[in-house]
Amino acid sequence: MDLLNLARTCKSLRQLLMVKSSAFVWKAARRQIDGLPDCPADLTEPEYANLVFYPRCQICGKYAKAVLWEMRRRYCLGCTVRRLSALSSCPQVVQNNNVVASEDTALTEGVTKSCVDKDQMESFIHEYKHSSNRKQFVMDRVEQHTTISKHARQCERWEGYQEYKYHVEMHDRRKERENSIIERLKQLGFEREVEYFTPYRIAESCKTLFWKFKPLTSKEWNQLLPKTLKTMNSFRSKRLESVVYRSRRKLLASEYANYIMHPLPNAPALDIFPYVVDVASFSTFRDIIKAPEDTQISLESAFAELPELVGKWREKLDTEFAELVKIPSHLSRAGVSSDRAVASSGNTGLAPSQTAMDKLRLACALFRVDSMGLFSYPEVLFISNMAYSKFPTYDEHDLRCNGSIQDRYCIEYIVEAPYVVHACGLDPNVATVEDMDRRNARLKCLSCEDSCVRHWRAAVWHAFYFHRWPMWQPKVPRLQLVSDEHLAAELSLKEELDQDLFRCLLCLPRVGGAIDHSSITDHLMDE
Repeated sequence: MDLLNLARTCKSLRQLLMVKSSAFVWKAARRQIDGLPDCPADLTEPEYANLVFYPRCQICGKYAKAVLWEMRRRYCLGCTVRRLSALSSCPQVVQNNNVVASEDTALTEGVTKSCVDKDQMESFIHEYKHSSNRKQFVMDRVEQHTTISKHARQCERWEGYQEYKYHVEMHDRRKERENSIIERLKQLGFEREVEYFTPYRIAESCKTLFWKFKPLTSKEWNQLLPKTLKTMNSFRSKRLESVVYRSRRKLLASEYANYIMHPLPNAPALDIFPYVVDVASFSTFRDIIKAPEDTQISLESAFAELPELVGKWREKLDTEFAELVKIPSHLSRAGVSSDRAVASSGNTGLAPSQTAMDKLRLACALFRVDSMGLFSYPEVLFISNMAYSKFPTYDEHDLRCNGSIQDRYCIEYIVEAPYVVHACGLDPNVATVEDMDRRNARLKCLSCEDSCVRHWRAAVWHAFYFHRWPMWQPKVPRLQLVSDEHLAAELSLKEELDQDLFRCLLCLPRVGGAIDHSSITDHLMDE
């Protein structure tokens, strides 16, 4: 390549190097190239060197990587299309005899054909027509083509080997750069991340840094370091979650299950304990889980603080659920004494003298979980499918669910409940469950053709389940209170709400602790 460039520097040098007597210079330069076939008889040494080493189109001078070895040509894509012709379009003497060099080339996208050089083909046809002995002429050209073809195959093998050596060299350079980067990452304290995720995966995430062939310089390293640190810290977080925090959460889940199922004699008397997901989110437990990797952890001190933590959790939960209870202002009965007012009509906030539990004791404070039925608070938290999040993870011990309990478990306030309480003749802002049970009213649905008489709870469920469509657009229930004199006659058509769920009294009360009939035996055997 240097000799070719030298021949192009000035006219005098070109004339000197292109004369036949200078062939020894070209031969000496060529023999320094390992494995390169000798110069063929149909080319001069300068022509051969130009074909092999000069990466430019012989017609237009554009970059051209591929060499057409049999044709002794190097064309760019555009000139390939213009200068070549399909062998099938040539005269029969060319098609039936190997007299013109041919190459398998794609002249159109996706279609590869055997092609010949138009100039070479036309030159052969011209000589063939003017030949005095055409048969001998064809035989000579076949022999010549065979020699050229044999040399072309040697050149193709040499070219393939050169490409292989180039790829090996580039691979070695990239590997050397990768080793240098990995060593620097280990020096920065990311040795465990490298071992856990492997250098290959790290390189895939930092291609800008890894996928180069030149040696890594300090300047380049300093430029890419901030972005690299961000990526490696992300890997560290993933590794800690998978290797360290996950095992600690498993330990928490195991010890908490034992705490619930085998309560100590001095266990605090609380009406409900949180699900383990919420326990893991308590700051005391979270700090232990997220403690440095080499720290020997113990949950004993955290469990000692659990009653206080549960108390704060319960206060927050009471407020959140109380905010869900909304009672329309027009349902308030006139004449109710102010000292009995519990809910503030027309808004979701709490009255100055009102606590969250006051509001949650109202008869209309009813909730549902999925399609499990109606539940008051805190009974709604015991439902067995509360253990499964609305957005479940593949690992039940992951314990990283986000959001409130209402969002996680699809808990919904039944907005039809205040209307049912009002239809029974009581003020939903005041009436408690005990008031409604003492009233013991029965109602008929005026929107249905059936004549079923329903207890107030069943009436709430009926209004929600059968007359809310679409589900996000509640409708005002059309209900009729059955008078006392007709009540006895119609009780035979009554419809009650079936809720066959139980809670184990041997365990501490816990979110998601309710058990259906089919699971009681398995639970007691676990005990």
